[in-house]
Amino acid sequence: MRVLFVSSANKGISPIVLAQGRSMVEEGIDIVFFGVKGKGMFGYLRNAPILRREISLRNPQVIHAHFSLCGFVTVLAAMGKKKTIVVSLMGSDVKGAGLLMGIIRCFTRYLWDATIVKSDDMHSSLRVDSAEIIPNGINLGVFNPLLRNDCRAQLGWDSGKHYILFGADPSRDVKNYPLARHAFELLIEQNPTLTTENCRLATLGSVPHHHVAIYLNACDSLLLTSKWEGSPNIVKEAMACNTPIVSVDVGDVRWLLNGLEGCYVTSHDPEDIASKIKQALDFRDKTKGRERLIELGLDSESVARRIVNVYERLMKEREL
Repeated sequence: MRVLFVSSANKGISPIVLAQGRSMVEEGIDIVFFGVKGKGMFGYLRNAPILRREISLRNPQVIHAHFSLCGFVTVLAAMGKKKTIVVSLMGSDVKGAGLLMGIIRCFTRYLWDATIVKSDDMHSSLRVDSAEIIPNGINLGVFNPLLRNDCRAQLGWDSGKHYILFGADPSRDVKNYPLARHAFELLIEQNPTLTTENCRLATLGSVPHHHVAIYLNACDSLLLTSKWEGSPNIVKEAMACNTPIVSVDVGDVRWLLNGLEGCYVTSHDPEDIASKIKQALDFRDKTKGRERLIELGLDSESVARRIVNVYERLMKEREL
């Protein structure tokens, strides 16, 4: 089966989309990538004629678009070609309001053959029963437990200090770095044994995806303070590394971490976050996050099989 992956490529195709494509290849799917370049709705729509030519050239059985704008472009480009269209929505797609959300719901109900969301929370926000919940999977060969001091040596981190990792680019407003910083400052104020010399708030920034596992294994705890998420990959990647986690209650985080020792779900109150960071620092052990991830079927192979099942079901329905 040939599948055309359509996604934004303004900064290169997302590592998350690339990783999903590779996992599909391992399931025997012929994946071809098409990158959409442009800003805003009209910038994306200008790609429709180019994508239409690509569809004619590649002749895929399924077109799988990632993000709503790519899904809109795909419908225009595939018009009259009788192609099966699958669209994966991300957190940003369903946390908006107004006209765009109305358009997304309309396309989900009438123009996309299947719509995938990443969490129950996204499904509730979308309010379309037919949408399927399939979180992104994690490559357990890339994200695995490593020796903390070896990873710190690679990063030039001090083996005797505490490191709390803000797992995103601080410049992204949705990731809410000011809240993380406020909670960290409270942590230092409220705990005399912790100082800005022996405890650091590190940031992931724009680290290449294949280096993220080094940071997750080097830190004492991952910290997530986002305003909203779908199914945050960084949390699942930290789970795969058995790293302690402190996260606000967004997306499917509570479901992922429920009852997992060394992992703490908080409110958006900085006092609560600071308290949970201290608990994570006191945990001083590896979690069983990797085991939980496997139990939930969120390894990349299991997720790839679920997506392939969607493709196969849709193709059979088209044949009837």
